[in-house]
Amino acid sequence: MISNNLGMVEALRPVSNELAAAVEQFLAAGGQIDVAKPPPPPKPVVYVPQEPPAPKPFVRRRTEAIPLADPAPAELREEKRMKRVELVMQLAKTHTQKEVIIATGIARRTLLSMSKEFSFSFKRGHPEPTYINDPALVEQIKACKEQGLSRRQACEKLRIIHTTLARIVDRHQIDYPKSKAGGNRCAA
Repeated sequence: MISNNLGMVEALRPVSNELAAAVEQFLAAGGQIDVAKPPPPPKPVVYVPQEPPAPKPFVRRRTEAIPLADPAPAELREEKRMKRVELVMQLAKTHTQKEVIIATGIARRTLLSMSKEFSFSFKRGHPEPTYINDPALVEQIKACKEQGLSRRQACEKLRIIHTTLARIVDRHQIDYPKSKAGGNRCAA
């Protein structure tokens, strides 16, 4: 017995001596101590990868063919297309391309190819805003000028943007000077 506690070894020495004496007495009486053989080592575990399942055989399904609807004759398709082109040509005289798209639901690309093929064009330009020719707004701008408001203050009062004010002033030839450099400016 190995122990680092020497006091315990010395305390158990009489018991150890009694056991050794009993073993000698047993051997002297003709007894034998059998030394057992160690058991054989266990067989190593062999991991065999599992085989993948066999593929299912391919079975071709038999389905009945769905009869296709009779395609429209080429003359009917062409007639329908020409009616559509005529409608677009009539609308193109008085409407912009975007308005025709909204009215007919035809894609922009299709309208473009129609206009090239049949050589027609759509109405151009954006309609002018109605507020530019509004006489009440013109009078309000003149009143702001008479009150001595700057252009910026007039825009805030009338709730319009500077560009709109400039367009109205130019169109109606209102003498509304811009503020001078270093003049009284509103920080707001």
